[in-house]
Order: sequence, then structure tokens, then C-alpha cells
Amino acid sequence: MTLRPPPGEAAPDRDDPSLPPAVRAFDQTAPRFDERFGEWRSVEAQRRAVQRRLMSTFPSGARLLELGAGTGVDAVRLSMAGYEVTPTDGSPEMVARAAAKLRAAGFADGPAPRQLVIEELGRFAERALAEGLAPFDGAYSNFAAFNCVEDLGAVAHPLAKLLKPGAHAVLVVFGPCSPGEILVEMLRGRPRAAVRRFRTGPAPARLGGESFRVWYPSPAAFARAFAPHLRLRGVHGIGLLVPPSAAEPWISRFPRIVSAMEATDRLLASPLALLGDHVLLDFERP
Repeated sequence: MTLRPPPGEAAPDRDDPSLPPAVRAFDQTAPRFDERFGEWRSVEAQRRAVQRRLMSTFPSGARLLELGAGTGVDAVRLSMAGYEVTPTDGSPEMVARAAAKLRAAGFADGPAPRQLVIEELGRFAERALAEGLAPFDGAYSNFAAFNCVEDLGAVAHPLAKLLKPGAHAVLVVFGPCSPGEILVEMLRGRPRAAVRRFRTGPAPARLGGESFRVWYPSPAAFARAFAPHLRLRGVHGIGLLVPPSAAEPWISRFPRIVSAMEATDRLLASPLALLGDHVLLDFERP
């Protein structure tokens, strides 16, 4: 079953000024997103690490909700592994590209990608539950979509309502301190970018000609914001030695080095989790 807009509700406008600034930024970047990020070895190494964790967390054949699906890379990979994924993203252009990618991969009959701004999870949850789409066996979000959400507490309860009791919500967010990013940005002569994760408030960001804000809460801050609706069960580092995307495209010239870093990261993912470029937060609905 797919979730359809209620009667009379128009399809999302790709130039809708009411979309959050971060969503507009990624909407503008969507046509070039795969071209820019898709072949970067550091990004792919981090993505593989996340996918391994997702497939070890969710039971085989589980029905999953993806938040911030982008162009559908993870949705395709998990669909190929036998999961039933409902991808969502705030960007209408990203949704269109995810749908095309799923069709090309042979999953046209699966759940249709949906346009969903994370801040509107409450309304989505009501409709999904009413139409029988939810509850899901699990949910996940890759590559920091939740770092663009200012009020995490406001989305915790709706996210929990979308899950079955005991189901997991796996969120991959920016780590609170990335030595790799600090080193790269200092070498590039950008000291402000090097220390942006230490801000107590939002940090400015710009992409696709749009300015927006990014927050860097610690795993403990996420846990406090999501309690009591979701409980933090585990924290794993993603991209400890594998460098951040700020090292691209230079680091992709050295595939053997990236591969060695990726292998070492598997050993360091838990003991040094808070030093990852990203951290994987494994929540569970009580």
C-alpha cells in the first residue's frame, strides 16, 4: 500500500517557498547530486558501513521507512537485499529521482517514494496509521538529515508512533567531533569550518545557492530529546579513518588507502564512535 495525498491536496510544488531552507538547498542540488557525490570513494565507504549496520539490525524482509532518502541509493540497496522500503524525502526533486532509480532497478511495484519534510512527521504518522501503511518494522535515516531539524523533541513521538513496539530507528547524524574534518579544513585554510561542530547553536551552511542552518547535537542530546518515546541502545562511528567528504575529490585518487581505512574503521566503530565523521544512533521503541 502506498500513502496518497488526501482528496483535494495538490502535489508538492518543486519551487515551494514554504519548504525549509535545507530542503530547498538539496532540491536545487538533486540534478547533480549523484554526479557530485556518487563516485566519491569516501562517501561510498561510509555508505557501505551504514548499510552493513542496517542489515544487521533489521530482520530479513522487514518493512522499513526511510527518512531523507535522497536519490534512493540506500533504498535500492536494501530492496535488493529483500527489504520493503518506503523512501521519503523533503525534496520533490529527490523523490522523483529516487522513484526513477527504483524503477530502473526493477522495484516499480514496491512502495512509492513520498515527499515528506521531517518536521511534518506528525501529520504523516496520522495518515500512515489511518491508511494502514504504518506501523513499520523499522526506520532509518542516513547522512545527517536530522542535523537539519531544529526541534528534535517535536519529531520523536511521531517517529515512535510509526514503529511497532520493539522496532528500531537507526539515525546516522554528524558526529560531535570529527578529527578528520578538523584536519582537512585546517589544511584547506578554513579554520571556522574546522571547529563548526563545537558550536552550541546552529552553524551556517550553503548548498545549491541556498543558505540554511545545521545543528550538531551529541548522541546524549539526541537521547534526551527522544526520551521517553525512543531509547538509545547503541552508538557506532561511521568514518573514523575514512575521511569526510571535505577531503574529496582528492582522496578518491587513492583507492587502496581508502580501502585500508575502511577496513580499520570496522574495528574502531564502537570504541571510538564519538570521533566519527558520522555517528550511527540505534534507537528502539519501548
